[in-house]
Amino acid sequence: MDLKASPFKAFLKIAELGSFTKAAHALHVSQPALSASIREMERQLGFDLFDRTSRRVDLTKEGRAFVANARRLVLETDWLHQKAEEIRTNALRLAVQPHSVFFPERTQLTDRFLQQYPAANVEILALGHVRIFNALREDDIDLAIVIEPRSVESDGPVRDEDLERLVIRSQPVTLLLPEEHALAHRNEITPEDLRELPVATISRLHGVALAEMVARALASAGAVLVRPPEADAFSLVRHASDERTSAIDLGWFDVRSYLGLMVRDMGMISKPVPALGLATQLSVLRRRREQRPAALRFWEHARLSVSNMK
Repeated sequence: MDLKASPFKAFLKIAELGSFTKAAHALHVSQPALSASIREMERQLGFDLFDRTSRRVDLTKEGRAFVANARRLVLETDWLHQKAEEIRTNALRLAVQPHSVFFPERTQLTDRFLQQYPAANVEILALGHVRIFNALREDDIDLAIVIEPRSVESDGPVRDEDLERLVIRSQPVTLLLPEEHALAHRNEITPEDLRELPVATISRLHGVALAEMVARALASAGAVLVRPPEADAFSLVRHASDERTSAIDLGWFDVRSYLGLMVRDMGMISKPVPALGLATQLSVLRRRREQRPAALRFWEHARLSVSNMK
C-alpha cells in the first residue's frame, strides 16, 4: 500500500516543471519508471493527464481540473504521516496562548517539564483562544494551558463536561490607575467609584466569556467602557500608561519588566475591586478520553506543581 501518495506527487511535479525528464531528476527516479507510473495512473483514472509533445508536456483539460484535488490529497497525506510520527514517538502537542509567554507560572511549568524530561518530544503551539478549543475538539493537541474566567463555563466548541481542568492559580482582576488619579490612594475601589469612570477593557482575544464577564461587571457598576484599538491584556496596560487613564488589569504579568527599556516609570498603580468579584485562572485543559503517556506525564507534572505551591 502506498501511503506516501507517490503517483500524485509525481503528477504535480511534472505539471510544475513541464517535463518528465526534469521531474524524474527532481524525484530521484528514472524517467521510464516515472512515465510508467503516470500511464498506470491515467489508466485507473480513465483519462489522460498530459498532452505529450517533443518539446513540452502540458496538462490536458482533465489534468488541470485534477490538480487541486491532487494537491489536497498530498497535503492530507503529509498530515497523516505527521500524525503517525507523533503516535510513534509519543510526541506531546501542547497549546498555549501567545501572550502567556509573559506569565511566569506558564513558562515555569513548561520550562521545568522540559528540564525534567530533556528527551521528551514536545511541540508547544501558540494558538488563539478559539483555535485552542477547536484543536482540543479535533484531538489535534493533547493539552492546553489557558487563562480563563474563574468558575465560568468555557466558551469554546468543547463542552465543559468534555474537559478536565487543572487550575494552576487564580488571580483577581484589578483596576489599573495613574498614580495621580483621585482614586489611586484608596485601599480598594468600590462600585460607587466606578460610576461614570472611563475604563479601558480587554478584547475578545482572551476569549468571549472572559471579555463579556468583565464588560458586564463594569457596565453593571455604571463604568464607561473604553475599547482601545489594541486591547489584549498586555497592550491595555501600555495604553493606560500612555493615555493616563484607568484600565482593567488581569494581573498575570509585570508589564514594567517587559517595557523597562522603553518606559522608566509607568506611574501606574493597581487597586483591588472586590465588589465586582472578578477573577481569572490559569488552567491546564484536556479532553476526557484516554491519554497518551507523554500527556499523562505532563498532567502529573502540572498537578505536582500545584501541590508544591500550596
